[in-house]
Amino acid sequence: MTVGRDYLMKQPSRPSAPKVFLDTRVIPSAVNAAGSLEVALDRVAVRTGLRPVVILTGSAVAGLLIGWSLWRKRRTMSATVSNEPLLIS
Repeated sequence: MTVGRDYLMKQPSRPSAPKVFLDTRVIPSAVNAAGSLEVALDRVAVRTGLRPVVILTGSAVAGLLIGWSLWRKRRTMSATVSNEPLLIS
């Protein structure tokens, strides 16, 4: 490969608008949110004396239980409204 005289004069092509938006808005916002969550988790862990993994596990289990409860309630309500037999499993 040979290098011409105007090699250093050529401007590289600019990144696309979606890439600029992603690099300047989305990624910094996501990093800031993750950092904020980490600080909050660390503060809760220090105040409660629990390890962060225990807090995260408890939060995940609580979220699953709440989601399951809401799903069951919605399923029961839709079965009641549509006059279909309610199957309890």
